[in-house]
Amino acid sequence: MGMDKERRFKIDVFTPETLPMERLAEYMLEFAKLLGEPERVHFVDVEAGCVVLRARIEDVALPKVERRLAEASRGRGDPVAVKALRDLDEMLACDNAVGQLLDGTGAEIIAFPGRNRPKPLEYGPFREDGVLEGVVIKIGGEGASVPVWLRDKETVYKKCSARRPLARKLAKHYEAGLLRISGTGSWMRLATGAWLMRSFEIKSFEVLDDAPLADVIMRLHCVEGAEWGNNPISDLARLRTGEDLS
Repeated sequence: MGMDKERRFKIDVFTPETLPMERLAEYMLEFAKLLGEPERVHFVDVEAGCVVLRARIEDVALPKVERRLAEASRGRGDPVAVKALRDLDEMLACDNAVGQLLDGTGAEIIAFPGRNRPKPLEYGPFREDGVLEGVVIKIGGEGASVPVWLRDKETVYKKCSARRPLARKLAKHYEAGLLRISGTGSWMRLATGAWLMRSFEIKSFEVLDDAPLADVIMRLHCVEGAEWGNNPISDLARLRTGEDLS
C-alpha cells in the first residue's frame, strides 16, 4: 500500500490504552467526515505510541480528498468537512490535546491547535440603564433592597432588586400583569458571546396593558366621536393604512 494514499490523524495526549473506546469512535467519525468519499476511504488501524488514526484512500478518490482537505482548511468547500474540522479541534481542546492531520510520510497537512488555541475572553461587568418587561413572580426579603423576580415568557430574571418603598408598590402587582421595569443593570459578556445579567436595580415601573388586540379595539368603539365598523381587524387596518380589508 503506497504511503501517499494514507491520511493520519494524530492526537498527542493519548495512547491506545488510555483513550476511551467511545471517545475513539467519536474521533473516527469526525475524521471520516473530514475526509469524505465514504465508499473509497477505509480505516486501517490505530498506531501505537500517541494515538494515530490511519485511513487508506483509494487511488480514484485521492484527488477529491486532497481538494476537500485543502478547501476545508481555508473554511471553504463542503460544509460537512468544515464542521468536522471545527468539531475535531473542539474535541481536542476539551481533551486538553493537540492534533495533526498528516500524510502517509508524516508531513503535516493541517494543524489542530486544540488546547493551544486562544481562549475566548469575558468582558465586564458593565453598568447600563435599561428596560425589562415581565410579570412579578417573586418578591420579598429583609433589608433596604428587596429581591424581585420577573418572568418574561420563558426567561426568568432572578437578579432584580428594588428599594423597599418601590418594592411595596411592585408587590401590589404580584402575578397580576405585565410590567415594564426601568433601572440600571450590571452585565457580563461571556466567552460564548452571550450576555449575563448580574444584577438589575429597579428605579421605576409602569403597567402594560396585555389585553388581546381585539378587546383593545372594541373598547375604542366606546370612545365618543370614533367611527368603527363591526370587524375590529378591518378597523385596525383602516386606522393604519386608510384602507378597509373587508
